[in-house]
Amino acid sequence: MAKPRRFQSTVVRDDTIPRGYLKHYVPVPKTCASALGSGTRLVGTLIWDDDEVSFRRVLSKRPDGGSCIRFGERWLADHWLEPGMKVEVELAIDPAPNEVSIPDELALALEANPAAEARWAALTPGKKRTLSYGVERAKRTDTRHRRAQKVVEELVSGG
Repeated sequence: MAKPRRFQSTVVRDDTIPRGYLKHYVPVPKTCASALGSGTRLVGTLIWDDDEVSFRRVLSKRPDGGSCIRFGERWLADHWLEPGMKVEVELAIDPAPNEVSIPDELALALEANPAAEARWAALTPGKKRTLSYGVERAKRTDTRHRRAQKVVEELVSGG
C-alpha cells in the first residue's frame, strides 16, 4: 500500500463545469497521483490556517490530463474554503473503500422498512453512496426526511 502523501496546493474553481456539480478541485502533483493511482478511493485532510477537515474522495482526472480531488461548492462553503485558498493536503489510499456513510434520516427510514433494508444490503457501495448523497446534501431536515423516504419507496418498488 502506498504511504500517505503530503503537498501544498490551491483550491481551484473550474468554470467549464455546470453549477451544482463538483466544479471545485485541488490539483494533485503528478508524483502523488502516480503513487496513489487514478480512480482510487482516498482518505484525506485539507489543512489551512488553524483549521482542517477530513474527507473521502476519488482521485479524478482533469481534461488537461492532470489529477485532482473534486469538491462541491456547498461542501467548500460549509468548511469555510473558497477558490484561491492555499491548503496543505494529505492523501492516502482508503483502507475501507467500500464503507458508506449513511445519513441518520436514511438509516432510520431503512430500519423502519425491512423490505427496503434487504434491497439496500444488496446494492453496490457506489449505488449506496449515490443514494446517500442525495439525502445528505439536503440543507433542511424535512427535505432530508422526504428524500430518505423517497429512497425507501424506490427500493421497495424495485426502482
